[in-house]
Amino acid sequence: MRFLALLCLAGAAWGAQATSNSTSVLTSEYDHDENKEDSVAPVADDDLQDDDQNKEESMVQSDTTAGGESSAEAAVTGWSRAMRVHRARYIRWMRNWSRRYNAWFRRSTRTYRARLAAARRRHAAARRNLKRIYGVRMMRQWRAHRVGGLVKVVRQYMRSLRGLRIRQARALRSMAWRYVRSRRHYRAVQLRRRSAHIRWYRRRMAQLKRLRRRRWVRRRRLRRGGLRVLKRRMTRLRRNRYLGTVRPSKNYQVSFNIKPFGTRYNWHNVLHFTTGGNYGRYGWRIPAVWFFSRSTRLHIRSSRRGNHDDGCDPRQHLPRHRTTKVTIRVAYGRMDVFFNRRLVCRNRNYRFPTVPRKRVKVYVADPWHHPAPAHVGQVVYRPLRRVVRRIRRGAKLMVRRTKPLRRNKYVGAVRAAKSYKVSFNIKPWGTGHGWRNVLHFTTGRNRSRLPGVWFFSRTSRLHIRAGRRGSWNDGCDPRKHLPRHRTTKVTIRVAYGRMDVFYNRRLVCRNRNYRFPTVPRKRVKVYVADPWHHPAPAHVGQVVYRPLSRVVRRTRRRGQLVVRRMRVLRRNKYVGKVRGSRNYQVSFNIKPWGTGHWWRNVLHFTTGRNRSRLPAVWFFSRSTRLHIR
Repeated sequence: MRFLALLCLAGAAWGAQATSNSTSVLTSEYDHDENKEDSVAPVADDDLQDDDQNKEESMVQSDTTAGGESSAEAAVTGWSRAMRVHRARYIRWMRNWSRRYNAWFRRSTRTYRARLAAARRRHAAARRNLKRIYGVRMMRQWRAHRVGGLVKVVRQYMRSLRGLRIRQARALRSMAWRYVRSRRHYRAVQLRRRSAHIRWYRRRMAQLKRLRRRRWVRRRRLRRGGLRVLKRRMTRLRRNRYLGTVRPSKNYQVSFNIKPFGTRYNWHNVLHFTTGGNYGRYGWRIPAVWFFSRSTRLHIRSSRRGNHDDGCDPRQHLPRHRTTKVTIRVAYGRMDVFFNRRLVCRNRNYRFPTVPRKRVKVYVADPWHHPAPAHVGQVVYRPLRRVVRRIRRGAKLMVRRTKPLRRNKYVGAVRAAKSYKVSFNIKPWGTGHGWRNVLHFTTGRNRSRLPGVWFFSRTSRLHIRAGRRGSWNDGCDPRKHLPRHRTTKVTIRVAYGRMDVFYNRRLVCRNRNYRFPTVPRKRVKVYVADPWHHPAPAHVGQVVYRPLSRVVRRTRRRGQLVVRRMRVLRRNKYVGKVRGSRNYQVSFNIKPWGTGHWWRNVLHFTTGRNRSRLPAVWFFSRSTRLHIR
């Protein structure tokens, strides 16, 4: 007995292990193939529904942690409140999605099962009815002792029964496939919806992380040349007050609050950034601020290439006993001075400001002048390391940093436009024999130039080509040579029926034959430099392609543009009013496409009657000759 009991226990354990193994194998196989429900028999829906529900629940549970962080990590110290709220909303949305998803599948399964049972009942009733009808016929033949008729009736019954079974199988199969297709479609739609929500959640979390990082960086004091608060409290200026040193930058911003309480005779210093001296050398004023004699007007100086004592003197005087925030910004090739965020002075000569190699001392006020009668606080020095001009809407920045040219350097593709502008900064450092390419916009061949720029042989003079109707190699060759070891901004504009070339916003060349420039249908490749020529000995950066989609000539002063676009003339088309003048000029573009019988009106300036013509234009009968009154 004991032996039989142990044998039964071992058999039960073996059966349980086999069942668990088979279940795990089926589950892993189903997880491996997402579309297994579509490959099984359509009628077998019980196991299919259970597997689908298990799979979708596991998918939702795994995807609630999408985004790279688990739910436990949501409470990690450092997460902002907006990030935690967004995370909670995301989890709530995924739970609701999972609930609706599973509910739809359960509901669709119940509906399918009900329809399947109803169809089976209908087919069973049809079989019973067929059996009853043919039973009566066979009984009649049997009673009449007609063996041949009985055999014939039996054969008819078998054929009818076979046809009924075929129709029944087809109906069940079509019902099952409709059910499977609806499940597939709903699953695809819902999974796309869930994927889109996950992508949106990750993008939003990345934005919140960047915003948090930006705020954190803004709040803390940066090291090594970053934002430096030199003086916080408002205190009275004192001679030879040394605050510390800062690391100089080419582009920077100095801001401070100042509250004057009087005036004094002669120059009186407010603050002074210097490498060691007062006046006479580059780097001794970067910047420095004084009061004019017997006034609260500021005298601001900062050295640059060519002038160690250039600057800006705002005309506005600072109000006494009131705090004014003064901001001095040297960037974008100019010096701007702001009083309470309002521009009061500008100097455009700061393309090359002085940048000393050693650290700069800060005095409030300096040891060489008397201190100004004022209180100063919140002295902040902020270097603007990467000052990049904003690219206008529609423009594409192909190359940002200035780098030496390299042969067959592909930087991207742009969509061609009829009117466009290409600008770039170039700094030549030598010359070369033969044509030397700078940049090339092309559809794939050397003769496709939209535009292309080269250096002439053994010189830094530019050779600019751009295709147009009638010539693939037309262009413009400025006579002026580019200076070596200096950065020049070159702008090529094809618009208004011409090509214009500018050096530092100064027109140097013009070609008026570009009424119909070449506009390829496919995208244009950009090379800096191209694979067909040697690269020019120069550094190039800030390559920007800007399409000018709507180029409209400007109307002259006090002119009124009544109709802009070309349209087909239509009777009684009122376009507006103008103020009459004794001397006037009316201009318009007209494109006739036929003639008509009798007078045909083009335009009419009138006070309200036909005889009021100020002016009016017609076509003569059956002609395009103008009749102007």
